[in-house]
Parts: sequence; C-alpha cells; structure tokens
Amino acid sequence: MDNLERSLDNEIIERLDGSERLLKAYDYLRTKPEIRGLLDMANIVLVQRLKFNDHGLTHALITTRNSLKILDILGSELVVTEDWRSFEDSKLIVMVASFLHDIGNSIHREEHELLSVFLARPFIEEILREAYVDREKSVKVASMIYEAIMCHMGRYRPTSIEAGVVATADGCDMEKERARLPFKMGKHDIHKYSALAVEKVDLLKGREKPLRIEVHMKDPSGTFQIQEILMKKIEGTNFEKFVEIYAIIGEEVVRFI
Repeated sequence: MDNLERSLDNEIIERLDGSERLLKAYDYLRTKPEIRGLLDMANIVLVQRLKFNDHGLTHALITTRNSLKILDILGSELVVTEDWRSFEDSKLIVMVASFLHDIGNSIHREEHELLSVFLARPFIEEILREAYVDREKSVKVASMIYEAIMCHMGRYRPTSIEAGVVATADGCDMEKERARLPFKMGKHDIHKYSALAVEKVDLLKGREKPLRIEVHMKDPSGTFQIQEILMKKIEGTNFEKFVEIYAIIGEEVVRFI
C-alpha cells in the first residue's frame, strides 16, 4: 500500500464513525481479490489501452472518500428523506456505490455504468447479507446502490440524493496526479492538459448552498474539467440545488453555479 492509499484508507475509516456494519463492508471492499482484479482490469482497458485517466483502485478510494465527506457536509437532516433508512444506511449506500462504480470499465467503456451494476451485484449481495438481518431492507439498500452506480455519469437521472453525492464525488477526482500516467504514455489532449492544470479540489461547507466545491488551478484550461465533467454529472443527477462551484485561478475566483 503506497502513502496515498494509506492516507485515503485512514480518511475513509475515520468517516465511518466506528460503525461495525460500515467497517465490515469497507474491509470487504478493500480485501476482496475479485474486486481488486476488476479495478486493475479497468485501468488496463482505460489507461494502458485507451490512454484515459485513472479509473482503478486509487480512483475508487478517492471517490469513496469524497462521497463520505460530502455526505457529512450535507448532514443527516438533508440526506435522510425517508423513514425506512438511517444516515448509517446512506453512508453504506454511497461507500459501496463509490467503490464499485467503475468496475464495468473492465469489460468496455461504453455503457460501463450498466456493466458495473451487473458486475457489482454478487459483491453487493454478499455485503448486505452480512450487514442486514432484515432482508426486505437489504433489498431496498441494494436498489439505491445500483441506482447510484448506474447514474454516476449523469446520463441517467436518479431520484435519490445519494446518487447525486456519488456522481459529484466522482467528478471531483480531477487533481493533476490522475492524468500523469496517460500523459507520460503519449496521450496529449484537452482532458489531460486540463487535469494537469488542477492543483487541488476542496470540499467545504457552502455559504449559499449546503456544499461548496473549490477547484484550484494554475491556468484556465482546468475549467474544462468543471464544465465538461463535473457539471454534467451534477446537472444529470439533479444535484445543482445542493452545491456551489468555484474555480480559483491565481487571485481570480470564478463561480460556475
């Protein structure tokens, strides 16, 4: 485990609030060899063959960390909108969906959201069998996990806040480290140059809306990441009312929503 993975692990575990249910589910996700194999294969397909940005284990960890952080910023009163689930359930939903959302790339990039749902099902069933005695509730939780995975690209419009959280968390993994490997492998396009321009992404309490995203960049090319990736995910999941987005370019501050 490298330093970044260790740091992300620690951040994720800290946000699980000592919950035995959440800790067991996270341990399953981190240690299941089949999941690791699918994440590795996703990067073989996307990074090595197609020269895309990272979609493997590190991206899964970053998206999971981001989802849990966003959920904590929003808080239970805003997130838990139905009486059959708790904030702990919402954390389980976004954690599992975030970790598994990109495994479909191990087969093909096109419609990988649907492929991810297909591949994730046996893992999700095993996790929920251990997590819930109430089988009726476990099926409801599973449905929300599948929705969040299916909707993370913003192409399918969800009905839950949790799905918007996962899509937004996914879109916030845009810091320059994600693009270095494909850039070194010879893929030089706007996706790579814009990602290399992004220095840091901060997830903060909002001033006018619950969540504030600040994208710090060294030049304006980084705004492509906001406009063409993050915004599409947010708009496609009805999440605009929860988030304000700012690009920080040197001394200049540009608001997007």
